[in-house]
Amino acid sequence: MKKIAFLSLVVIALVISSCGSKEKDQSEENASGNGTEKIAELVVEFKTTSNDKFKVYYSKDANSEIGGELFIDKYIYGSAEMQKIVFKFPEGEYPYKIRLDVGVNQKVENLTIKNITFKYGDKSIEGDEGEFMKYWSPNECIKYDDVNFVYNLVPSASGIKSPVFMANIDFQKKLRSLNK
Repeated sequence: MKKIAFLSLVVIALVISSCGSKEKDQSEENASGNGTEKIAELVVEFKTTSNDKFKVYYSKDANSEIGGELFIDKYIYGSAEMQKIVFKFPEGEYPYKIRLDVGVNQKVENLTIKNITFKYGDKSIEGDEGEFMKYWSPNECIKYDDVNFVYNLVPSASGIKSPVFMANIDFQKKLRSLNK
C-alpha cells in the first residue's frame, strides 16, 4: 500500500513538473519573439528641459494617409540629460506612414534630438549620428540651429507651436522593405 501511495505521489509530481516546464518553455518562447508577432518600435533620443507630451500618428495601410485615429502618446519630463522614449506599436499593427509630434507645451523654446530609430524584430532603420535627418521632414514650427545643434520651436502663422516631423518617402520605402 505504501508503494502504491509513493508511486502515485511520484506520478503526480512528474505531471505537475512537466506542465510547469511546458508553461515556462512557452513563456520563454514568447519572450524571445518566436511564436508571436514582431513588435514595431519608434525610439527617440532627445533632450528638453520642459515637461511635455510626444505623439506618434501612423497609418497601417501603405496606400492610406495618416487619418489621426491611430496614435500613441507619451508624457515626457524635462531634464538637462539626454533621454530615450520608446513608442511600441500595438501587436499585429505595422506602420507604413509615421508622423512624430514633438510637443504640445507652448512654452518650450528648443529641443535637441540625437536619434530617431525604427525597429522591427531584429531589423532597424538607424537614425543615430544625424542619419534621422535624411528621413524626417520638419514642419514650419521646427527650425534647425546648426550652430547650437538644437531645433528651435516657433509658432506657425496661426500663432500656435505644433512641431511635427513627418517621415518622408525614402523612410516609407524602407518601412515597406522591413515588413517583407
